[in-house]
Amino acid sequence: MSAAVTTAGTGSTFSRLWARGPFARRAVPPPPVLSLSQIRWIGALLIAAQLPQAPWLPAWIAVFGITLVGLRMVFATRDARRPQATPTRIPSWALVVFAVAAAWFVRASFGGHLAGRDPSVAFLFILVGIKFLEARTRRDGTLLACLAMFMLITPFLANQSAWAALAMLPALVILGATLEALARTAPLVAPRAALKRSALLIAQGIPLAAILFVVFPRLSAPLWGLPQDYAAQTGLSDTMSPGMISELSQSDAVAFRVDFDGEPPPPAQRYWRGPVLTRFDGRTWSAIPQRGPGAPVDAQGAIQYTVTLEPSFKPWLFALEQAVGPPQITGGADDPGARSVQLTADRQIVARLPVREVTRYVQRSALGTHFASASDLDVRLARALPPGNPRAKALAADLRARYPDDREYAAAILRMFHDEAFVYTLTPPLLPTDPVDMFLFDERRGFCEHFASAFTFLLRAAGIPARVVTGYQGGEINPRGGYMIVRQSDAHAWTEAYIDGEWRRYDPTAAVAPNRIERGLSSAVGAGEPVPLFARLESGWLKSMQLAVDALNHAWERDVIGFNQSRQRELWRDLRLNTDNAPWVVGSLAAVIGAWGAVLLAWMAWRRRTEAREVLLWQAACARLAAAGLPRQPHEGPLDYAARAAARWPQFGIAFNAIAESYASLRYGDVEPDSKASEALLATLARAVDVLPAPRALRATAP
Repeated sequence: MSAAVTTAGTGSTFSRLWARGPFARRAVPPPPVLSLSQIRWIGALLIAAQLPQAPWLPAWIAVFGITLVGLRMVFATRDARRPQATPTRIPSWALVVFAVAAAWFVRASFGGHLAGRDPSVAFLFILVGIKFLEARTRRDGTLLACLAMFMLITPFLANQSAWAALAMLPALVILGATLEALARTAPLVAPRAALKRSALLIAQGIPLAAILFVVFPRLSAPLWGLPQDYAAQTGLSDTMSPGMISELSQSDAVAFRVDFDGEPPPPAQRYWRGPVLTRFDGRTWSAIPQRGPGAPVDAQGAIQYTVTLEPSFKPWLFALEQAVGPPQITGGADDPGARSVQLTADRQIVARLPVREVTRYVQRSALGTHFASASDLDVRLARALPPGNPRAKALAADLRARYPDDREYAAAILRMFHDEAFVYTLTPPLLPTDPVDMFLFDERRGFCEHFASAFTFLLRAAGIPARVVTGYQGGEINPRGGYMIVRQSDAHAWTEAYIDGEWRRYDPTAAVAPNRIERGLSSAVGAGEPVPLFARLESGWLKSMQLAVDALNHAWERDVIGFNQSRQRELWRDLRLNTDNAPWVVGSLAAVIGAWGAVLLAWMAWRRRTEAREVLLWQAACARLAAAGLPRQPHEGPLDYAARAAARWPQFGIAFNAIAESYASLRYGDVEPDSKASEALLATLARAVDVLPAPRALRATAP
């Protein structure tokens, strides 16, 4: 029996120890629920993070994702107005079905793909709204804030311009205020004060970020990357049919920008060489497989320039004729394959991979109109003449009989284009059959590709090797930045003929519309032609503003986005930084950061002493009462302390109450700094403190 009692007692003791131990099952308090103010801050943050991404998404996805966020804010406001009613909630299973349906529609919108960059960002855009619909606790709010931080980065996957960075700033400021709202248990102060604090923190971090941007060693390749999605891009193709370049010339999108080391060449020498089209089937010109390298060019008198090429998803790069050698890639093409370029036998610059991002390269060109052939094969391929276009062949035979010399024959065709009723137009007619015959004898209206195609065909029909070269001709100097802008409207086609043992450039468009070469597209076509806005000659306020915006964006691309490892080392050398001594660099960086931190701390101390006047006045009142024999207890708040002081000195009760209430409102209330209400409370606090007598007088009047 005693053993049983002992056992029972032992078991009871063990149970009590287990209940108090680390494995005890304790009551877990429910997680904090999001308040209406916190929900509104999160909603504002999500919308501010979604808006910069919206232009790069299909319209229905952009509207749908933002609508989901707006619905959650509407539900929260309605629930707050009806505290006794059941909160609006969407079942979890419905949200799952909702997400699956959204994934299916996103996949359909992107051609059956969901794993690429663009569909993944679009799916995240909708998922954030779905998550916000079910958010209830602060943990959900913190997760949404983290997703919003990630969404601040996604617009840069599509566009890294200065405007993308500016569009991100509002969301960044709201992010700081949202994190403050989630961290507080009490209601926030006025939104303006929260946003001001967040903006101040960002401003304090900008100098530190700039120092790290300049000094911290940059990698030669990115830490991570995403597979690029192929998208329809405006640009030159490796084929040319009647009407293709005229359609392209109706776009004023930027093809590339050029910074010249010296003076830019005159307009007549601004031929930016692109795809070379040798094969002709009677209607379409196309490129042949590339071979390389090209024959060397005399580099004497060559000019040097830097090209910033916009993404085209094509492998060719552009250079002034004639390129001395392949370019030096300096920015944008982080993939080693994209940096692998060659100068082919027909003197076009081709990269191993398509240009999928903004790419900068340094190029040297010897301006000229002729060069030697790299091989006899190029000459033989440029003689091929397909069947069809019989009238053009008959014309070539007649001209050849009169002009047996190759140069005189080419000049005769150019005179024909100049003297007869040929029209240079952006809206050429359709040429369904035998396009060369229809253009030369029936329509006689065409764009550069029509003249280049007909001229090349007539040369081949006379036994002269010839081919079509496409690219860009011209370019506009931006006075805001001193660089050249080459637009898609500058797209052009010309001819190369093999005469006297060399390839020579002929531009039949110049014979019909010489203003096109000297002054650009707008000066060469009629008044009713659909010339793009920014390709027109007149410089209105809209174009001036666009040039200013373009100059700012180009400086951003050149000095921020294009700040790679090589440019950083050049800057280090200019700043006389010892890049070979790593401890010295780290020590210098730490010293600069420490100095900036000391400046911030000193500024904060000064600001605390100058701006927190209510604290100084309150401390002065507390010191006066303590000297009079009534010190404030550590646990005592302003109102309790004032009530105790009023009980001892009732004749000064009004002053004590005014001091406590003014200080509490300024320190813990919703009064905005530097507002009229704040100034009035400070004045009341100061007058009440002045009313209090000296400590000796207070002791004398104490009961």
